Amino acid sequence: MTTTMLHRYTSSPRAFPVLASLYPPLLGSGIRIRHVAPDWTRGELNMHVAPWTANTNGTAFGGALFAATDVLYGALLSGHLGAGYQVWTKSATIDFRSPGRGRLRCVVEVPHAEADSIREQLTTRSSTSVVHTAVVTDSRGRTVVEARHTMFIRRRK
Repeated sequence: MTTTMLHRYTSSPRAFPVLASLYPPLLGSGIRIRHVAPDWTRGELNMHVAPWTANTNGTAFGGALFAATDVLYGALLSGHLGAGYQVWTKSATIDFRSPGRGRLRCVVEVPHAEADSIREQLTTRSSTSVVHTAVVTDSRGRTVVEARHTMFIRRRK
């Protein structure tokens, strides 16, 4: 199995938040990965909506909000499953609930049982899909967006 240099450096729950936060689409959107649990079961990010990251209404760009909902689950699941698996976002829908202003937050969890279930499914088939919901909230705890992502998972070839 071949892995890239980037994969080796981002496969550490300590290195991933730093490196992912420097990724230009996240950096430019004001998205910072704040924490990833050592066992890849939980991650948290913040998104700061500043004048240079806001749309003409002074609120978060929809694409940036989508990126905030997309980045953590795939990374956590990939880290949880290990180098022998590949994880992609297959499709997603996003529901904008309220304007995103100030500091926004997204917390994602991948329980051990979920990763174990996926591993079990992949013992009898070549790929599987799971649906995950991610929620971005504002500093008052109000939901800004809710996104449903269908993730495609397979063993690495």
